[in-house]
Amino acid sequence: MNWFSLREIRQPWNYDSHPRKVLAVDKAMRPELFPSGFPSELVDAAFVTGSEAAWTPSIAAAAIEWLGAHGYAVLGTELWLLQSGAIQSLPIGLSGMREVHGNTVNRESDEPWSSFVARGAKETRTYLQSFNPSEIVEQGQVYFNVVWVSEADYEKLSPA
Repeated sequence: MNWFSLREIRQPWNYDSHPRKVLAVDKAMRPELFPSGFPSELVDAAFVTGSEAAWTPSIAAAAIEWLGAHGYAVLGTELWLLQSGAIQSLPIGLSGMREVHGNTVNRESDEPWSSFVARGAKETRTYLQSFNPSEIVEQGQVYFNVVWVSEADYEKLSPA
């Protein structure tokens, strides 16, 4: 299963170059969004819309660390530029064009779950550390939407 298939399952809106309007952000309405035992300080720091959570890059790294330590695989990230109540997932970069920023982690054939979890967390933290916000010329708050999955949920998504 690739990350884009999972993203389509977890995110009901259409991905295009138009900003998405965020009508409400209410973590209390979505207790199932975060895993049991997820630190309240990470919940409080999250930008939540629908069934998705995003954090600033440094806080996203802490969330990824917790997820990996608790057996959740990080499938990747997507940059969200928050602008006056809207999410721009294709911000204008140095090229003058709208660009995709983020990473994807796919499970390798016959890769043990624990190896996939560790590799996904490491690759994603490395990506976040290497991300340079000056590559985005459009103004807004930089957040990274993090996509994670438990082993049980991953197995439900994988083709039989």
